This record gives sequence, C-alpha cells and structure tokens, in this order.
Amino acid sequence: MVFFSRVARAWLSSVGRGAVFPITLPAALLVASMWAAASPAAEAPAATRAADEAAIRAAAKAYLAALDQGDAEKLAALWTPDGDIVDAMGNRMVGREAVSLEKERGGPGAAGRPEFQIHEANLRFLSDEVAIEDGTVEVTPDAGQPLTGRFSATWVKHEGTWKLAALREARGGEVSGVEALADLEWMVGDWVVVEDSAGPGAEGRPVIEVSTRWNDSKTFLNRVMTITHSPDAPPLQITQRIGWDPLTETIRSWVFGSDGSHGEATWTRDGRSWVAQARAVMIDGSQSTSLNIYTYDGKDRCGWRSLPTHVGSEHVPPVNMTMIRKPPAGGNQPGGDK
Repeated sequence: MVFFSRVARAWLSSVGRGAVFPITLPAALLVASMWAAASPAAEAPAATRAADEAAIRAAAKAYLAALDQGDAEKLAALWTPDGDIVDAMGNRMVGREAVSLEKERGGPGAAGRPEFQIHEANLRFLSDEVAIEDGTVEVTPDAGQPLTGRFSATWVKHEGTWKLAALREARGGEVSGVEALADLEWMVGDWVVVEDSAGPGAEGRPVIEVSTRWNDSKTFLNRVMTITHSPDAPPLQITQRIGWDPLTETIRSWVFGSDGSHGEATWTRDGRSWVAQARAVMIDGSQSTSLNIYTYDGKDRCGWRSLPTHVGSEHVPPVNMTMIRKPPAGGNQPGGDK
C-alpha cells in the first residue's frame, strides 16, 4: 500500500466508475512477472512443473485484464476467500472483499496507467499445491518519482485452480510523509454530519461540519471541524493536523480546540477502516482516551464511530455518526441515489 496502491487507485479510478482496488497493483506486478519477459535471475521450471506454471501465467493474465477493465468480480475470483495482504507499514487486510473489492472515490484528473519494471523475480514451488514468488519492482506513476520495493506472494491451488492467498510488501527505502498519507486522500473536501447516535432529525442536535485540505507540500492534512449548538452562541472549532511521524514511523494527528482543549492520536488501518487511538486533555485538566473509527464507502459517505475508553471517572456512551461530502455549488447531493 505504501509503495504501489496509491498509484493503482489513481490509475483505476479512470478505468471503471470508481471501482478502485487499493492493494491491487502489487499483485499486478507480481503476476506480470510470470508472463512478461523472463527475468535472467529466474530459474527455468522443471518439466513436472510446466503445467502448473502455465496455469499461474493464465491466472496472471486474467488478473491484469480484470485490472484494465475495473472488474471487481473477476479480481475477487482470483483470490482465495481468506487471502490477505500485509503492506510495508504492517497494515493487514483480510478476505476477498478487503483485498480486492474496496472501492474508492474516482474523479477527474486521475493519473494514467503507471509504468513498472520487474528487476528480478523467482517462482518456486513448495509443494504440488503451493508456490511462492519473490521479486523486486520499480513503479513509475504518471506523475512523480519512481517507487521501489520488494514483494512476496503465495499462490495456492484452491478448488482445482491457482489463486492468490497472500501478499507481503517491504519498502525499498525510507517512506515519505506524502507516500504514507496518500491513503487518506479521500478525506479532502467539505463534509457534514447527517446522522448520529441521537437519531436522524433529533431536536437539539448540533450542526457538525468538517473541512479538510492538504497543506502546500502535501505533508499534512489540515482538518477543521465546526460544531454549532445554537445560532446565538459562537461555534466550537476544532483544528486537526494529520501527518507522518518519522520518529515512530506511524501516521499521527494533533488536535486543538478553540476552547483550549488539545490532544493527539495514532492512526492505523484495519481492513476497510482507519482507526485513530486518541488521547485528549480538556480545559479543566481532565483527560480522556478513545478509539475513533472512520469507514469510507468509496464515494461520498463516511461512517464515524467514537468509542470512549477512558473519560475521567465518568461513563460516556459511544457516538455513531455518518458524514456525507457536500456537493459542489450547483451540484447534486452526494449519496442521493442511496
């Protein structure tokens, strides 16, 4: 994901109406190496393995064709039901839907198909039903510097055909903040909370709006949340910066409230969701901790759950909210067809 998936998202969003598969390019790279020009480092397969290698080559071509077509169903069919991916940051995605079907919002200006080169690749069979491929890959996006890394993929014979069962990535150099934050690109825009745990249309519910923008160098996402309880009272404004922390090698955020409160959080990916483990200090000096879970639907809607884990001596119930992206001026309401 750190190396390749952001490139795949940009390319695939121009292929099929937002049918984008966040960790598919690494698999495309590894399968391409088995039917493209053979690497000098690869050993010629034994005669007894010829039929199996031919079957894996056929699966590789089918995978690339599905990528080109943006065909989610065909992509999922090429994974085992419990296939998983662990990216270079240690994030794990499990299951066909998670590794192949997670959709992200497409849009104008998507990058063209990236160029890639397999510098070395080796396919070896551990048994009649398990094959491992290791390789080094360089990916050049439509705009930007080449990205390098290593991958290891596990192919298994599942119900008579060869499927991808596992993919592991390792970075080839120091990760940059721009690379690490690319998977949160979907946050950019203006959002409004339309539902919460009080229920739609509940009286007295505050108006909550969120605006997110990149800074000029794309090293931080700047989020501003405005909570308006009454037209007669000044709103509470919460400013958040999300960025890559090179000391801990994680995505972190820092938050400051207009009332004097402040906090920070560590972000990790969990399947189709992002989880922020947050700690806050209130204006009276009390402290709280919580898990904030963001689940993006790939279009214009995001589920947001806040699960308090410690709030002084008080019991605070969970909060469930749904945000939708505001339409551009004169545009249609996001999610209006749902």
